[in-house]
Amino acid sequence: MASRCSTVLLALLLFSLVMTPAYSQFGGCTILGEGCKNDADCAIICQEEGHVLKTYRCINDPTGRDRGTVCCCTFE
Repeated sequence: MASRCSTVLLALLLFSLVMTPAYSQFGGCTILGEGCKNDADCAIICQEEGHVLKTYRCINDPTGRDRGTVCCCTFE
């Protein structure tokens, strides 16, 4: 019975990792989008979030996912 519960918990954990949203919080900024080429790309992506935009930068993905470059957006 314990191994069955462990299997179910592991399956739920893996499912939750796969189903995470396209954004995440990291180091005080909201990570959005992927494949930006410069900061100007991020100005557009970050403004679509709908909050008052404070700063934006195109950075290498710090979350460990294989997304290349992403936008680091901070909002007021």
